[in-house]
Amino acid sequence: MEMKRVINYTLACGVAFFIGVFTAFYYVDTTIYDESVNTAHDIETRAMNFPLEDCYTWQDIEMIIFGEIQE
Repeated sequence: MEMKRVINYTLACGVAFFIGVFTAFYYVDTTIYDESVNTAHDIETRAMNFPLEDCYTWQDIEMIIFGEIQE
């Protein structure tokens, strides 16, 4: 009787764990990484974190990220 109880408890915990993991994966896959939506904050952060090199200027970075030179 005790062994059956331990097995049932283990199975219940395993099912609960996997439901939680699959729910988390579904949530992350459908809501967080929607790459088709770029907010203004994302675009500005990308521009500010772009490393400056000698082979291009800040105007080049603005053309790449914003599509036009910002005045």
